[in-house]
Amino acid sequence: MIDRDDERDWLRSHLETEERGLLVVYGRRRIGKTTLVTHVLDHLDSQSVYYLCDQRGTAHNAREFANQCAETLDDVQPAVDTFEEAFRYVAGRVDGSFVIALDEFSYLVDEDDTIPSVFQRIVDDILDDTQISLVLLGSSISMMEDGVLSYESPLYGRRTGQWRLEPLTIGDAAGFLSPYTPVELIQAYSVVGGVPAYLEQLDPNTTVLDNIEEQVLSKGSFLYEEPEFLLRQELREPATYMGILEAVASGASRVTEIANEINRDASSLSRYLQNLRQLGLLEQETPVTDPDGRSVYRLGDQFLRFWFRYVGPNRSPLEQGHTAPVRDTIAETFPTHVNWLFEDVCRQAVRTPSFPVSCSRVGRWWYNGEEIDVVGIDEQTETIVLGECKWTSEPVGKSLLSDIEKRTPEVQWHGTDRTVRYALFSKTGFTSDLEVIADERSDLHLFAPAGILALFE
Repeated sequence: MIDRDDERDWLRSHLETEERGLLVVYGRRRIGKTTLVTHVLDHLDSQSVYYLCDQRGTAHNAREFANQCAETLDDVQPAVDTFEEAFRYVAGRVDGSFVIALDEFSYLVDEDDTIPSVFQRIVDDILDDTQISLVLLGSSISMMEDGVLSYESPLYGRRTGQWRLEPLTIGDAAGFLSPYTPVELIQAYSVVGGVPAYLEQLDPNTTVLDNIEEQVLSKGSFLYEEPEFLLRQELREPATYMGILEAVASGASRVTEIANEINRDASSLSRYLQNLRQLGLLEQETPVTDPDGRSVYRLGDQFLRFWFRYVGPNRSPLEQGHTAPVRDTIAETFPTHVNWLFEDVCRQAVRTPSFPVSCSRVGRWWYNGEEIDVVGIDEQTETIVLGECKWTSEPVGKSLLSDIEKRTPEVQWHGTDRTVRYALFSKTGFTSDLEVIADERSDLHLFAPAGILALFE
């Protein structure tokens, strides 16, 4: 188990009390929900049952769940057809603390919309006066938020805690790839992002390009068809969603642009875009200084960005096993691809508690053709951080600082009644004259890859 310390502590603290609880753990597929929950269950003093729901209907799942409970309790299999009967059986056999984890609970809700009401009765009536805690896990974020957590759900108000698992930051991902240098780690992160199941595919004892060829470009590898598999599992019209993601990956960022790319009416896309956002595959972004401003869409998953850039357009040769030409293309253009991800890594770094300025909001800024890679703001102190990122083979010099200083007046936030700080991020460090300037100025911070990763420690 790598990282997830906060999540483990939260889950363990809720399950080790004598009070029964109803906990909800959810997040996109491959994010590590099952690993997290089963790891904690394995280290509890109390007995527990983990059951993975499938799509074969309520009665089938209720019977299989009851049978698994009977096996754990060393009992004969009960004759049940509903979850209410299954939980009555468990409540009658258990004395003391007991934990039940139902994985892919969203499958049950999807197959039977009465399930939230059924589990409301289970929690209110059958589990009342017991020490049986219930953990519900789900990969369909919209299903879990609407069917379990929303005000309209029958289960609303019954939960004692919930946690949405997010992709790992680069600092957390470093645990998977510890032999890599900071530069290699950023390169690898630009390929698979912070999804634990994707990070596990990489061999930290081989080069990043070798990993790409073997684990992404090779037919039959885990990651080769992952985007298509993910969409088929989660959504009913995978071809439409695939088209939207491909359009965004190719540069379409506004609804009308996306609609034109896939030959659809713009007014018909809202549901598709919302679903992709809820899955964490698409992000709706506004300038950080203007949260209510006009938004753009961008891929929220680094691996999708890599896949749509290099795998999708080259499926014909890759299907024939011709990985070498695609690898050569990646080697030539990889710095450009990594640069985009490097900006995201730098924004993650600005969000860390170790960054010299505490920022309540971090993102990008753009206006009238101008753009700044990293902007962090602190409303309390009226401080704004302006940053630029360069993934180049040459050290960054004074010209980058001069450039961002010239654009500073364009960033409209708190007028002149503010404090401005600057942060420059560079793959290959900085020229000696810029380092001298930084030593003399308290408002300027320089970060090379090692220094960026140090902020996550």
